[in-house]
Amino acid sequence: MTKELTYLTIDRQEHLSREDFIQNYLKPKRPVVMRSFAGSWPATQKWTYDYLKAGCGQVEVPLYSEAFANSDNDYLDSTQSMAFGDYLDLIQQGPTPLRMFLFNVFKHMPQLREDFSFPDLGVTFLKNHPFLFVGGQDAYVDIHYDLDHSHVFLTQMTGTKRVVLYDSADRRKLYQHPFTVSCNIDFRNPDLARYPKLKELQGYECILEPGDTIFIPSRWWHFIEYSTAGISLTLRALPESWTERAAGLTSIMKLKVMDQYLGKMIGEKKWYGIKEDWAHARARRA
Repeated sequence: MTKELTYLTIDRQEHLSREDFIQNYLKPKRPVVMRSFAGSWPATQKWTYDYLKAGCGQVEVPLYSEAFANSDNDYLDSTQSMAFGDYLDLIQQGPTPLRMFLFNVFKHMPQLREDFSFPDLGVTFLKNHPFLFVGGQDAYVDIHYDLDHSHVFLTQMTGTKRVVLYDSADRRKLYQHPFTVSCNIDFRNPDLARYPKLKELQGYECILEPGDTIFIPSRWWHFIEYSTAGISLTLRALPESWTERAAGLTSIMKLKVMDQYLGKMIGEKKWYGIKEDWAHARARRA
């Protein structure tokens, strides 16, 4: 990590009431790490590698080795696949860039839904869309914000993760590619000569430990790096206003229709270069 970028520490709260969460974090859209969010969940103790392997180890799962920075690949394109149990064995053996995301483990182990709950924090959770995230040491997720503009509650079950966040207002100085929710910057070692506007931004950083839940507000940019192999669960919630929800649908249409259509028409590599040039032009004007 470059020494020229500095990060503020994200607030940590052992016990956070509904009212305090709404007033201090949800309304102002500020991130926070909570211990009480998952404090009563059986999942934090039960969801071990062996337990998940016994329940659905035979299921074939897609794996990803890179997201989308420095490539013209769609971030939903998997690199390879293997049996879930074999993958869990693999990440316990040592570092690997392979990771899983948006895995609907509950389709194969519906009993897992009994191991967690949705705390009353004044948000509308998408209760049909919890997802399991698993990664090996050194795996990472390129910086982006969520396509549908949902709030994200990411709970760490095993292992540790480094999380870097930037406010949604920073999108132009983060060199956001048009029609996408991503950019070309590798935040493991950002190239500040190529992306000088980064030095004008103030980011936030934390390490998630088992039992921690981080609240990532709608449209906040996040880079996630697996410090060790680990398992986490993501719960999502709709933004509060109908305007924000409509903007999320528009964002999906931009990526799924405009971006992918132009990529096919122009050619993926050429279109990716155009977006990168466009991002630099917007950053210079920011």
